[in-house]
Amino acid sequence: MYDAVVIGSGPGGYECARRVAESGGKAAIIEKNSFGGTCTNSGCIPTKTLHASASLFSDAKREISSGFSVPLPSKYFKKMLEKKARVVRIMSKGVQKMLSDANVEMMLGEARIKDRHTVAVSGQTLNAKNIVIATGAVPRMLPGLSLNDIVLTSTEMIELKELPSSLIIIGGGYIGCEFASIFASLGVKVKMMEMMPSILYNEDADISAELARIMKRQDIEIFTSSKMLDINGNKVKFEHNKTEKYVEADKILVAVGVEPYFNRSEMDNLRVKYGKGIIVNDKMQTSVENIYAVGDVTDKIKLAHYAYAQAQVAAKNIMGYEAEFDEATVPSAIFTIPEISSVGVRNSELKSAKFGFAENGKARAMGEADGFVKIYYEDGYLRGFCAIGPHASDLVAEVALAIKNNIPLEKISGTIHAHPTLSEAFLGVVERALKNNKGR
Repeated sequence: MYDAVVIGSGPGGYECARRVAESGGKAAIIEKNSFGGTCTNSGCIPTKTLHASASLFSDAKREISSGFSVPLPSKYFKKMLEKKARVVRIMSKGVQKMLSDANVEMMLGEARIKDRHTVAVSGQTLNAKNIVIATGAVPRMLPGLSLNDIVLTSTEMIELKELPSSLIIIGGGYIGCEFASIFASLGVKVKMMEMMPSILYNEDADISAELARIMKRQDIEIFTSSKMLDINGNKVKFEHNKTEKYVEADKILVAVGVEPYFNRSEMDNLRVKYGKGIIVNDKMQTSVENIYAVGDVTDKIKLAHYAYAQAQVAAKNIMGYEAEFDEATVPSAIFTIPEISSVGVRNSELKSAKFGFAENGKARAMGEADGFVKIYYEDGYLRGFCAIGPHASDLVAEVALAIKNNIPLEKISGTIHAHPTLSEAFLGVVERALKNNKGR
């Protein structure tokens, strides 16, 4: 009998299986498609590989006056796709090696949960003390729409063979904004529409406004407070400012989020409770105590590192160690051009301070002076952070550590930061906050 049978090999699944096995348990993991799940094969890894290549292309275009030559975007795009495929293969094999090294049994096929202790896959029946559902999420489609050669989700976008000359993106969340940045950098004419009053509506208002400003400079046309009405061929009919408008493009990307993927009738038979996603407690248990769920299928924060953290808690509880999930300090990163990151509480009732990358020597040297870092604080302690600018995703770890460990602003200010580095922007905003406090 297995201590855990894990269904799904994305970050939540493979991390849970590995942790159980390395703690001395017997674990099996079942994957329907490719090992590594959505993150490795059609999400985080391929899109960030494309983002890295697109960023390099943008850098080269900016340095043309210094003698850099830039390839034709269509030819470069094919090289980007080759690199993406290569990286995905390597990372998927890496997941399999990691599981193999941990002595996790790997099985390909579609899992069926027969009862709370039995899982069937590819003609086999597995008996388990615990079952972990880590089946992730899939792109959400708008009602009445279906996929075709023109209307795509993010899954199909990363498999394009040719660079389109124009692209309409429906949805101004992080997925839509990332793809807008990637394709606009290659000269694709991008139009993006969003129902809310701003793109990245759930982010800090200053961040959303700055990204919109930069995107407009990149010739990305943005329609906020817009509602898609119909798609006919390559034409989109939408309402904007109470007026019906039409736009057309070679490709149309539907980027309106993702939804948890699980078998509802199966959950009903097991008496596992669910809403939009499978409901779990702080131990990652479902309403059936020996059935756990981790990752996007729980419909909480849909980030790979959030799934990792959930998986670690589930594995500890499966192996008899008491553990509860703490989501107070969850960093996030959005890979637009430039990048965005955030962590902690961003509340307008708290005091805040900003420091522009235009004031940072390293950013100036890189020719990437757009953007800023911003902190929220109270009573001398850091409570929240957001940034938009060069390598913003690499700055958030230090801030998360400071918030998690309740390090006062004075101690952060007293920490020597190497010069010239982008991390000095965080030091600068902390010092500005302290100066503002003393000024009052």
